[in-house]
Amino acid sequence: MDNKIELGLIGLGKMGFNMGSRMLESGDVNLHTYDINEDSRKKIEEAGGVAKTSIKDLVSGLWQERKIIWMMLPSGKITEDSFQEILSLLKKNDIIIDGGNSNFHDTLRRHKECEEKGIKMLDVGVSGGIIAATKGYPMMIGGEKETYEYCKRIFDSFGLKEGFDLVGKGGSGHYVKMIHNAIEYGMMQSISEGFDLLKNGRIDNLDLKRISHIWNHGTIVSSFLMEMVEQAFENSCEIKDCNLEKILPIIDDNGEGRWSANEAMEFGVPFVANTYALQARYISRDQNSFSFKLTAAIRNEFGGHTLHKK
Repeated sequence: MDNKIELGLIGLGKMGFNMGSRMLESGDVNLHTYDINEDSRKKIEEAGGVAKTSIKDLVSGLWQERKIIWMMLPSGKITEDSFQEILSLLKKNDIIIDGGNSNFHDTLRRHKECEEKGIKMLDVGVSGGIIAATKGYPMMIGGEKETYEYCKRIFDSFGLKEGFDLVGKGGSGHYVKMIHNAIEYGMMQSISEGFDLLKNGRIDNLDLKRISHIWNHGTIVSSFLMEMVEQAFENSCEIKDCNLEKILPIIDDNGEGRWSANEAMEFGVPFVANTYALQARYISRDQNSFSFKLTAAIRNEFGGHTLHKK
């Protein structure tokens, strides 16, 4: 036995695999995993982890006194089914961590179900997209302080320094991440509409790629998202598509914007810019807008989200 902390990680998709790889690289985590995809299981074993072929085998293979299971799965049925199975396999004081983008209403219910069985739970809003694989992951964490402190070595192993903390009681991690993502909608929409005006306004043939580069150096709008704008233009220009002609103006949404808009309406909180950005995503599916093309390209750069092409 060693003094590493042990974790069972379920879900080795875009985020889960990279998170697990960083945990292994830290040398502080004994990582046991499960994913339905055999190739993903092989890759994590090549990186130094242990791969199991079922959730039951994953849980039973953990030997530390308090078992910790981290779900990194899409919100909805797959998370719910996995949660219920895990809940049936754990004992008092074991820990479930949900790191997916679950609806916070579901998260609040799951905290209660865990409490009834004496099982602890943390909900973690993980940010940073695929870029965080090289820099570390920001995280917004909800739950009891004792549980957070017990698991902190895990967060330290792959998190971005100063970029994660306990933000409040159970459910608050997913709640804060939901609103974070709604703000992200609004920021991307604003940036993309600005570049649309640069392209289609009074002055012809502006160098949008060069402008994004300038705006990334000391201007008020310089930001991670502006860096993704510059990167999107660079990648498109490399294939001689600086005007994004090959990209369809279709912007998918993952739910957080809708949930945030509903929350704002329920509590009577003005949420104009971010609600408009959500509606713009619906509009995008029947338009030929440069701003929608650019928003789709930005999302692909930082999150690997689907980019619809002609």
